[in-house]
Amino acid sequence: MDSVPLASTAAGAIIALSGTLLVDLRREKDGRSRDREVDSWRNSIDFALALDSAHGLLRDVAQSGASAEALQQAAGRALVEARLYQARERLLMSGTPDLVTAGETAFRRLIGIRDVIRAGATIRSNDYHDAYHRYAEAIWSFRMSVGRHFGHQIVGPEHFGMTSWSGREDCDRCAVPQQREVS
Repeated sequence: MDSVPLASTAAGAIIALSGTLLVDLRREKDGRSRDREVDSWRNSIDFALALDSAHGLLRDVAQSGASAEALQQAAGRALVEARLYQARERLLMSGTPDLVTAGETAFRRLIGIRDVIRAGATIRSNDYHDAYHRYAEAIWSFRMSVGRHFGHQIVGPEHFGMTSWSGREDCDRCAVPQQREVS
């Protein structure tokens, strides 16, 4: 019996199986990479939505006219009810350094709003107003970081008729010197 055809067939089978295995491994790796990107995208969006929800709840607290003790509790509860801490954790664990840095800046700026409300600021107070502008700039920066990370075309504040993301330069209230409201 001639062993050359048998060896050729075996070698061909090994090559074919190796190629199939390599293609499957590559496809699996690409799938895992795609899944991580989808998770990162969802976590970024969830975080931005949680920030927005928490900000809305904090505004409600600031307008409530509650006592100092009630403000303390309600302002802290607003972040929990918005599920901000959970969204932040998911972003911290799934985001790139750029996304995490921008997200953490926005989170800390929202904490600044919470803190001025806890101290008794209303949404009409200068303390709230200043904290809001810092937050607005940070949340827009986070949004743009997410867009850049995922390869989207980025818009600037000028696309919305604004000078900057903070909105300070275009704010009627900031343009007019006002007396400090006692909060």
